[in-house]
Amino acid sequence: MKKHSGSGWQALPDDLQAALAQQAMRRAALILAEQAELFAAQFSGGVLQDRGAPDALKLFAALVRETTLDSFPTVGNA
Repeated sequence: MKKHSGSGWQALPDDLQAALAQQAMRRAALILAEQAELFAAQFSGGVLQDRGAPDALKLFAALVRETTLDSFPTVGNA
């Protein structure tokens, strides 16, 4: 079994781990919002069959962004 040398994630201070994790969650939420808008555009453009999805996806994107910005303020430049 290989012994850990103390490098990598575990070597980072807890506050830095928390900040990086928050930034990763914020970025993931923004990616979800962007994907929802992409699907909305595809529905609106007729690429996918529309059954009210564009408005629902736009609402989802707005909710993800709003809750993300409130829950995970930007920390550093990660």
